[in-house]
Amino acid sequence: MQTSYAISATRVPLPVRGVQVLLAVIAISHLTVPIVMWANQGALRDEIASQHPDFSAGEVARSADIAVTSAAVFHGVLLLLCALLIWKLSTARPWTRRLTAVSQLLSVVFSVFSWSSTPRFHAVIPIIGAIQILTVVLLWAPQPARTFFADGAQRATTV
Repeated sequence: MQTSYAISATRVPLPVRGVQVLLAVIAISHLTVPIVMWANQGALRDEIASQHPDFSAGEVARSADIAVTSAAVFHGVLLLLCALLIWKLSTARPWTRRLTAVSQLLSVVFSVFSWSSTPRFHAVIPIIGAIQILTVVLLWAPQPARTFFADGAQRATTV
């Protein structure tokens, strides 16, 4: 007999379901950043040119292209990670909680780079950072979440 690790949606505690919703919001932000950068490449080129007046027009254009491509790759990976975590958190596997916590805390740390590189996202970075910290708190602090993942760990060791 094969044991299923998926937990029905009604048994996933409210804090974990809240984290899934917050991860969807975070995922949308990861989708939005490269789109905004791509749509505002002219402003991005102007920022680069003002920060590096010694760059030629070609170097400025290449730098803007690299910035947009890098943002698309970086935020694309984080978007996929958020989608995976939204899907897998309901399994109650402890690794999903740890990966969520580590990825969201690292994202908060990485946002310092975004903050220092351009003022374009200054209004959004603190909001998304607060949401990311809240996801970690909701996974580790409320008793229902702790019990949910402890039960998931118990099921995983009894197979």
